[in-house]
Amino acid sequence: SLPPSLSANCTPMAALCSYLCSINCNPVRFSDAIPNPIGRWQSTPFCCRNWKTLQFRRQAAACGRLKFRGVLLQTAWGSWNSKRTTLRASVVEGPLADTEVSQGSTDFLPQEVDGVPKPKETTSSDDRRFNWNAQWYPVAPAGELDKRVPHAITIIGRDLVVWWDRNGKSWQVFEDKCPHRLAPLSEGRINEQGELQCSYHGWSFAPCTGACTRIPQAPLDGIPVWESKLAFAGIYPSVEQQGIIWFWLGTRLSYEGLPASKPPFISALSDLSFSDTLSMRNLSYGYEQLTENLMDISHVPFAHHGLEADRKHARPLHLKVEKFDKSGFTGMKNAGPAIFTAPCIWELHFSFPFPQSKGKSNAATAMKNVVMVWICIPVSPGRSRLIWSFPRNFIEWRDYVTPKWLRHMHQMLVLDSDLYLLHTAERNLEEAGDLPWEKVCFMPTTSDTFVIAFRKWLKVYAGGAPDWGGRYSGRLPPVAPREQLMDRCFYIP
Repeated sequence: SLPPSLSANCTPMAALCSYLCSINCNPVRFSDAIPNPIGRWQSTPFCCRNWKTLQFRRQAAACGRLKFRGVLLQTAWGSWNSKRTTLRASVVEGPLADTEVSQGSTDFLPQEVDGVPKPKETTSSDDRRFNWNAQWYPVAPAGELDKRVPHAITIIGRDLVVWWDRNGKSWQVFEDKCPHRLAPLSEGRINEQGELQCSYHGWSFAPCTGACTRIPQAPLDGIPVWESKLAFAGIYPSVEQQGIIWFWLGTRLSYEGLPASKPPFISALSDLSFSDTLSMRNLSYGYEQLTENLMDISHVPFAHHGLEADRKHARPLHLKVEKFDKSGFTGMKNAGPAIFTAPCIWELHFSFPFPQSKGKSNAATAMKNVVMVWICIPVSPGRSRLIWSFPRNFIEWRDYVTPKWLRHMHQMLVLDSDLYLLHTAERNLEEAGDLPWEKVCFMPTTSDTFVIAFRKWLKVYAGGAPDWGGRYSGRLPPVAPREQLMDRCFYIP
């Protein structure tokens, strides 16, 4: 206890420091008896700036909320300027709360917390960087497009026109811009020669090369200005694979043959024992929100209650990521593997025993498989496109009995059921400003492992967001009214 003469004439902290100096005290360490959460007494080091702080710490320690490490009060003999208090306290927090993350850091996701392995170390930063431009991107299922007319489609900020070359029997992907006056070629037509014709001045362009074949305003006996390279339409290499049209996003808008790489191959779409169809829809939230939502398996019983699952069936999910690099990641769940092929493809594989009909032995029980394939396409900030298929090797008769329009209605209801949630959540995340994503969202369970892995891939390898090629500022469109979002005929990206 302090002498009464000191405690009566100054503040408690000043009195304490004066008393220590008056007894020629070297730097000291002392403790007070503080009850622990289970009622026993332990000697816990402490220091405080005032008596209220001491009282708070006693109460907090009694609740088991703070754990003190090495608290030390140091005073230097003979000089007030050398006196200082050092305080160290370790607060038990969530794994992602209040964690500083530097650019490119992966320390905010410890392996023991979320099961996401750290990326492999490379000698060059370019080796770790995901190039958004040197990729194959899906355009649309070929069966969803009318071959008689050109179609306007936007992908990763690039405006495209997709049209059918009836002579070469192949889909063509051009830049949606006429080189003459920059009018959209998607507003044109496919002429009698099977070429793409602009509806503004009638310029015509050949498939496969984009060469201009006719300029009605140029005399045929004059200078053949249509042969100039400046008259060529921009063209992207394209190919149809597994019922999906793909195009190669390069830096040059000239046809130089197909690149050495091929579009990602999805084995389930080519398995003849599997049955299903491809579907597509444009969505009013961005690529990042779409992809992480599909990776979030735990939302299904609540967001799609009564359509795909039931709330009472919700339970903890033990998910784990096994491989993680710039090309994506693979993970495991209870019923099978999960595969993310950057930047677009997300697959969930399910295998389970399916009993045969009555009269057959139990040995005849076969393993049934279903693969949920989602292809997430970045369109623009706040806009995305989804292609999906759920191929399976059982109850194939459903595709012949159930009309396609009825399945379409059910699928649209599923997508509608969390549309407003995702549209609004994306804008709430934007309002956080420059705060890192992992400091805004609190996800302490293993059910969020795949979501954390995707955000980690996006941050470490892909620059945090799709490369829009300088076409957008990155800001999201304003929040749309719920009625407008639910009206699928109101907005078509």
